[in-house]
Amino acid sequence: MDYRMPLYIQLQDSIIKKIDEKKYLPGEAIPSERKMAEAYGVNRMTVKRAISKLVEEGYLVCKPGSGTYVAQRDKKKIDLDNSNEAGNTGITATLRKGGMEVKNRLLGTGEITGSKYLGYKLGISDDEMIYGIYRVRSEGDIPFAVEYTYVPAKYFDDLDEFDFAKVSLYDYMEAKGHMPCHFGQKLVICEANERLAELLQVERGTAIYKINYQGADADYNIVEFTMSYLNPAYTKFRFDVEVS
Repeated sequence: MDYRMPLYIQLQDSIIKKIDEKKYLPGEAIPSERKMAEAYGVNRMTVKRAISKLVEEGYLVCKPGSGTYVAQRDKKKIDLDNSNEAGNTGITATLRKGGMEVKNRLLGTGEITGSKYLGYKLGISDDEMIYGIYRVRSEGDIPFAVEYTYVPAKYFDDLDEFDFAKVSLYDYMEAKGHMPCHFGQKLVICEANERLAELLQVERGTAIYKINYQGADADYNIVEFTMSYLNPAYTKFRFDVEVS
C-alpha cells in the first residue's frame, strides 16, 4: 500500500478497481469486514469507513443482516471516464460497449467560413471551410446530450453525403483515416438556457455539464471541436489521480 495516502482511501480504490475489472460483479456480496481487514492488514474501522464511503457514492449497497453488495448498474447513467486511448471513444462507441444504442436527432448541418473562434479551435485559417453538425443524443427516449460539432472540411470532402442521425460521426471519421485519438477537454458547469432546456427536457436554469473537446488524429491534426451539453442526471465522470 501507498503509505502517503490514508488507508481507507487506498482500500476504496482497491474495491472500485475490482468492481471495474468485474472481479466483484453487480449484485455480488463483497467479503466481510473481518475478512477484508485480514486480507489488507488493516483494522475493521478502516474497512468500515471505506465501505461507508462507497455506499454513499453508490458503488455498494448494505443490506442489514445480509451483508454488503456491489450496486446494480444504473442503466440510466452513461459512464464517461477520462481515458482517451487509441480507438473509437465517442459516445456511440461508449454506449455500444455497455450494450446500449445511442439515437441521434439531427438539428442541422452546414458549411461555415470566416469564424476566427472556430478556426482557432481547429488550428486552421479563417478562410478555410468548416462543417458543422448539430445533434441531440439520446439513449432510448431519454435525451442526454446536445452536441455542436465542427470539423475541417478539407479532411472530410464527402461529409455532406452522410446522414449523421443514423451514422456515427466517429465511425465515419475512422473510415476517412482521421479518427480522433488525442484529446483536450474542458469541463465546466453552466445553466441551461431556454433552447438547451427544451432539448434536454430540463427546467430552464438547471445546472448542466458543458464539455469542450478538441480531438486530433494519429498525426496530431486537429479534426474535431465539439461543444457538448450534458444532462448530469444521466451522466457521470470518473477521473484517475496519480499522487507523485
